[in-house]
Amino acid sequence: MSSKSLLEYYQQNSFNPVPIPLEDRAAWESHFAKRHNLYERHLGIPFSLLQNCSILEFGCNSGENALVLACVGANLTLVEPNNQVLPQLKALFQKFGVTERITSLVTEGIDTFESDIAYDIVLAEGFLFALPNRDRMVQKIGKLIKPGGLGVISFNDRYGCLLEMTRRMVAWRAYQLQGIDNVHSQAALNLAEKLFATDFSKLKASRSFEAWWKDTLINPFLASEYHWSYPELIPLLEQIGCEFYSSSPKWTAIDRFTWYKNVSESSQRHQQLTENLRMYLPFFLTGLPPSVGETSPASSAVIDSLTNLIKQLSDYTVNWGISIEEVIYPLLLDEYLSQSQDSRLRQFNTEMKDLYEAAKYNQLDGLISTYQASNCVRSMWGAPYHYICFSKRADS
Repeated sequence: MSSKSLLEYYQQNSFNPVPIPLEDRAAWESHFAKRHNLYERHLGIPFSLLQNCSILEFGCNSGENALVLACVGANLTLVEPNNQVLPQLKALFQKFGVTERITSLVTEGIDTFESDIAYDIVLAEGFLFALPNRDRMVQKIGKLIKPGGLGVISFNDRYGCLLEMTRRMVAWRAYQLQGIDNVHSQAALNLAEKLFATDFSKLKASRSFEAWWKDTLINPFLASEYHWSYPELIPLLEQIGCEFYSSSPKWTAIDRFTWYKNVSESSQRHQQLTENLRMYLPFFLTGLPPSVGETSPASSAVIDSLTNLIKQLSDYTVNWGISIEEVIYPLLLDEYLSQSQDSRLRQFNTEMKDLYEAAKYNQLDGLISTYQASNCVRSMWGAPYHYICFSKRADS
């Protein structure tokens, strides 16, 4: 069963990728705390300043995240193409007594939505990266932001997805060796559980293993063409008169250790952000916070080799589009990580090489045992999912 869009994939497979149950006070307080942490501590958007702000959210789903904004006094325009979730959204807002905070509820996608109104904040979380016209939609978002306002989008990072894509490769190679042609079958789920359930159980996850499996290991939209990166996004922001404001995870140091009177141009900040990515590439790959002097900045050649590897993994894990022999752990990446002063990065690199080598052999037991012995890799998840917040220049 092929899906034409990410939404259609979710609907055809009858699952919510990240369910947010709010059945009791404790669940609500936990959810509120997480969104507060995202907005205030990571993105630098204080809740106290959202009172009576106009916020446009694309793809609000059943409204659990929008509910938090309503509860701090924001006025919401909610745009959601899936009318199946709207009764749940309305019931949720009614339950919390904030229905009046919905200025407008529109059953449309971002492609067809039109408005003459500009908003203080525009949000597009969890889907924009999977659209075929995503670059144009970023430009559309920019036009809908007031001068001085903010935009927030989320995306699967091209480099931060390495571990997810490696786990995908291990799963798909295991299916191939087991003779499982239908990756959506119960047999495929059972084998994935054998490989990854123990590791997954150690995460603070709000979804089931099966939901993670559907959304990560066999999702056709977790592929190279749907990944994004900061170097790809920054030029799009510059085209719409916007500037990088913040991110989650908070990884860049562009505004740290500087005197406020040293005012940089947007282009200088953006150039520094790209340079920071080269410096902090190990964080993207592993999720480990950087240590002083752990490694030198990654060269453009190392980044290119990593991009090629992600493309190979993507091609292999979408209907076995290429042979496993064509998935090659890059020598440049190996050399870069093996020279790190951080022993954890060196061990990570060694285990990754072993995994990619084990995948080449026609031995399922050998592949499984190699993964199970990869204690460093198994403890890491990289930094696959990012939020980027950008501000629209006042003169735009």
